[in-house]
Amino acid sequence: MEPKQSGTDGTEHETPQKGDRGGGWQFPVLLAVLLLGLVTVAIRTPRWQAPHGQALRMPGSAAAWKPSPQPTGETVSLSIDFGNGTKKEFTALSWRPEMTVADLMEAARQFRPGLRFTQIGAGGSGFLSSLDGLANQGAGGRNWIYQVDGQHAHVSFCLEKLEPGTHILWTFTDAQYNSESP
Repeated sequence: MEPKQSGTDGTEHETPQKGDRGGGWQFPVLLAVLLLGLVTVAIRTPRWQAPHGQALRMPGSAAAWKPSPQPTGETVSLSIDFGNGTKKEFTALSWRPEMTVADLMEAARQFRPGLRFTQIGAGGSGFLSSLDGLANQGAGGRNWIYQVDGQHAHVSFCLEKLEPGTHILWTFTDAQYNSESP
């Protein structure tokens, strides 16, 4: 017969015997399974160390990029003012004859690290709709406007021709566009 012990509430409870493990085997088994899982994951995870002299590439990412070289010859510059104290600068992008602001934007897109932008239309109806993921907000909101050498532009950025040394500034602002004639 099993020894019994009375509790303070008057009920009897079985007294554990020496060598009786009850349910204590579950924790060590769970711990062993967890450790086995961690070891399996560690073995199957690729190492992020690139071979000597090669660029590190993350799985699934585009090929590693290199910064673009400093341009030689005549240049133009581009600044992006996000209106919150953050700016992005392209201090020297290669200039070419008949270059427009749209061509400059495309040169900045190809430069590494680059610029992302979207536009609606082309030519005289070309309209910049977003820069680096920040879209125009429309009437009453903040929108992208550009200046050429500190002067508000009066034509589509697709038509505005650039000369060597020209500086373009795009600003995300709620300021009203300067509609005065040039």
